[in-house]
Amino acid sequence: MIKLENVSKQLKKNLVLNDVSMTFEKGNIYLLSGHNGSGKTMLLRMICGLIKPDKGSVKTDGESFGVIIESPAFVLHETGRENLRFLARIRNEIQMSEIESVLETVNLLDMADKKVKTYSLGMKQRLGLAQAIMENPDVLLLDEPFNALDDEHFQLALQLIQEMKQDKIIIIAAHGFDYQKYPIFDQVVSMSDGRIVD
Repeated sequence: MIKLENVSKQLKKNLVLNDVSMTFEKGNIYLLSGHNGSGKTMLLRMICGLIKPDKGSVKTDGESFGVIIESPAFVLHETGRENLRFLARIRNEIQMSEIESVLETVNLLDMADKKVKTYSLGMKQRLGLAQAIMENPDVLLLDEPFNALDDEHFQLALQLIQEMKQDKIIIIAAHGFDYQKYPIFDQVVSMSDGRIVD
């Protein structure tokens, strides 16, 4: 469980999060909805500890995180496989076989030995999803994970997210996502001006 209590954060005189209280529970998929600048990305950053609150608190149960925040960044002159291998060495929790498996899951195995600089935006997005899920984290924080995906891989991402739901907290920030057409979310959280409004 992740619990935010009256969290506020100011950056350069701009109140990016304003008295936010919210509880996220395992087994649920949450959508953070709102216009650009509404606070969605900052809330994801706060949850995983990339920024600290000026006021309030973020309480967790020691969960591990898999994260895509803004555009995934990779070493462009290395291959997709090498990028994932490098990231996996940080924690040293998974083997090469698991990297191969996740590349297959996101439909990138045939491009794994190509340099990332040759990847399309959609392929980079799928590689970002691969790095987020490859260590089977307790919490997935995905910022605009559907950007640049064609219809086939959009559907693949939706299916993958739903399959992982049971034992995870999944929080997705997506601007303009049609959650009525694709009703995969257990809760839709609307944000505006750093606040939760609905």
